[in-house]
Amino acid sequence: MHRFFITPEDITAPQVSFPEDVSSQISRVLRLQAGEHVLVLDNHGSEFEVQLTHVQARACQGMIVEERLAAGEARVQVHLLVAVTQREKFEWILQKCTEVGVASITPLLTERSLVGKAAELGKKWERWERIMREAAEQSRRGRVPQLREAQLFQQGIKTQGEVRLMAWEGEEERNLHQLLSGQLYEEIYLLIGPEGGFSLAEAE
Repeated sequence: MHRFFITPEDITAPQVSFPEDVSSQISRVLRLQAGEHVLVLDNHGSEFEVQLTHVQARACQGMIVEERLAAGEARVQVHLLVAVTQREKFEWILQKCTEVGVASITPLLTERSLVGKAAELGKKWERWERIMREAAEQSRRGRVPQLREAQLFQQGIKTQGEVRLMAWEGEEERNLHQLLSGQLYEEIYLLIGPEGGFSLAEAE
C-alpha cells in the first residue's frame, strides 16, 4: 500500500484532501484509481487507511477507512548533528539516516565544512525536507525526522541530552560498544564531522 505524509490540516475525518504535489504523484506517477486504498500519515503518530474517491491531477480526495497508531519508529530516539558536506553526499546522508530511523537531523557548520554560513543553506531546505519525506515513506516510517535549524559547531556541542557522543577518528581508548553496552537510553545525540573530519581544536 502506497504511503503519503500530509499535514493534519488536510485530514478532516472522515475525508482526506491531498495537496497538489501528492495528488500529482497519485494520479500521474503512480496512476492510482478511485477505489484503491492508500496509507496516509499525519507525522504526529497516527496513520489512516484511506480509500480514494476522487483522483485528479491537482486535487485527489479520499475517505478514511481506519485510523491507527503509526508504526515503524525506533524505541531509542537518535538525534544526529552532522557537518554539512558536498551536496550529493549530504543529501545521501539525509536519505539514509531517515531510512534507518533517526529522530532529528541538525546540519552543523564546522571548520572544514564547505559552507560557512547558515544563511547559505536556506534555499536547500525545501529539497532536503522532500528527500527526507520520501525516504520516510519508502522505509515505512511513522514520522519524518525533524530537520532542525543549522548550527555552528560551538552551538552544537552545547546541545543538552542524556547521552552525547562525538565520532572522532583520534579516539583510541573507548569505542561505541563500550560506551553503550548494558545501558538503556531513551535519547542519544550523535555528532558527525565533515569529509576532512573534525579539526583538532574542535575535538579538544
